[in-house]
This record gives sequence, structure tokens and C-alpha cells, in this order.
Amino acid sequence: DKTPGMMLNWVLAGAPYVGCDIGGFTGNTQANLLTRWMQVGVFMTTMRVHSTMTATPHFPWLWGEAAATAMRHALELRYRLVPYHYSLAHALFSKKKMWIKPLVVEFPLDTDATHLSRQWMDGLILVAPVTREDSRKSVYLPEGLWYPLAASPITRGNGRPIQGPTNIDERASLDEVPAYVRAGTVLPLAPVVQSTEELPGGPLEVQIYSGADGSFDFVEDDGETILYKAGHSRTIKFVWHEADQRLAWSLSGYVLAPGTKAFTKLVVTLLSTDGSSQTSETWPIGVVGSIDLHTAQVKKKGSAVPN
Repeated sequence: DKTPGMMLNWVLAGAPYVGCDIGGFTGNTQANLLTRWMQVGVFMTTMRVHSTMTATPHFPWLWGEAAATAMRHALELRYRLVPYHYSLAHALFSKKKMWIKPLVVEFPLDTDATHLSRQWMDGLILVAPVTREDSRKSVYLPEGLWYPLAASPITRGNGRPIQGPTNIDERASLDEVPAYVRAGTVLPLAPVVQSTEELPGGPLEVQIYSGADGSFDFVEDDGETILYKAGHSRTIKFVWHEADQRLAWSLSGYVLAPGTKAFTKLVVTLLSTDGSSQTSETWPIGVVGSIDLHTAQVKKKGSAVPN
């Protein structure tokens, strides 16, 4: 329960890469506690599962089917977020732009956000993991239109956006993590993989949450060395134009920097205010490009939740 606040204090003190011993280091943990702790770790800069050698190992499959499924979903989401988090890490390095931050930093005029230490901003994502033993979720959404994060079954909600400011206080299932993004969010996601060695693993999914213009700088490098310090990285700037329902992109920097780790294809998923979604065909990325969701061939779904 204290982990998010501890992390935010360190971030504000200038130490952004803070982690914890997920599940607790000494003694044996419990299935629900380990699961919830794992869900918190998905949205931290460092996700580390660790314990003393005398404790029951924190392998998900040792803690029952329900907990194992929930933890697997959490780990799969962590891998899906790698392109997004890696880009935030680059922005932290090159622009000194905060990656993790308390809500008061993002919403300084919102007095209801000043005291919150159990939810935070993971870049563009507002995260409010369940940390209570009774599995109650307590979420404050500031002013704006907020979509449930559609990157995973554990964050999906019902797919419909919620108008803030508002509070949500209700029971959550074990396999649920409250996470939201504002209208206009552009979010790059990897396929589900078992290791970063498997990346790119397929097309990059670019999720668009409709209702406003938006953009995102997606950064790639070789993923192995520090050549990025010498400029060996590339940036694909994605720009969403709400009025004409068009996603455009342009590539800059050292084009060959990622080598075999480069994403070369993408699909676009557009989340709409009525809770529906549509996904484009696979497109080559190239140096420049655009997809008009009005005219592109798309697959429409009745729910904003990916299969």
C-alpha cells in the first residue's frame, strides 16, 4: 500500500528509476498481495520481483490458478508497454521530461489531486492500482474525458470513456487494474512477447483515443548499447488529426539505429466515445506516412477491448 507513495517521493527527489521487492523480501507473501504488487510494478520505471531464498518463490504458477492468470496478464501488459516506456525513458534522458509523476504535477490547480499518493501518471496513463486487502478500487479522475486503457484485458473496463472530474469507488476483481488515458492520447504498443529478445515480434499497434488532437514521439535504438548517447537513435513522430480522423507520421534521426529491433509495420486502433473500436490493416511504416481512418479499410468492433 505504501509502495506508490515511496516511489513518487523518490521521483520528486530526482531518482526516477525506483523499484521495490515485489511481493516483499522477507517471509512468505500471499497470492492476492503478490498479484496486486505485480500489477503496481507494471506501471513503475523498474519492475523487479525479488525475495529471500527461504521464501516461497514468487513464480506466478505457485500461487493458484486465479492469481497466476492475473499475474500473467500483468506481465503481458508490461511487455506490451515496452515501446511506450522506452520512449518515455528516452524523453527523460534527452529532455529531462518526467516519466513517473504524482497527479499534482500534471494537474497543479486541482486541489483534489494534491494529496493523492496511491495513483500516479505513468507518462500519459493515469494509474490507480488496487492496493487494499478488500479489493476496493478508489480512483479520482481530474477534468477531462478519460478512457479505460484498452491495452489489456486487466485495464479494459467497459470501454466507454468517463467524464471527469469524478470519483470511482467500487469493488475490483483480482484481474483488474484501473488505468485511464485522456482523449487525444496516442499510444504505441508491442505485441505480447515472452522476452524483449523477441521484439519487435510483429506490427506496432498505435492506439488512438478519439476526442482531441494528439501526438507521441516513439523512439527506437539498438536496445543493447549506449550508442544512443552519440545520436544513434531514431524518432517516429505520430500525430493524430481529430477533425479528419487521420494519423500521420514522420521519421527522423539515425534511421538504421534499431537494426533488427526496428518496427517496420503498424496497425492503428481507434477507440471511439461510444465504446466501439476499429482497427486498420497492417501498413508499412517507412520514413513518412499517414492513414485516413475515414477511407482506410478497417475492422470494426463493438467493444474497445482487444481480443
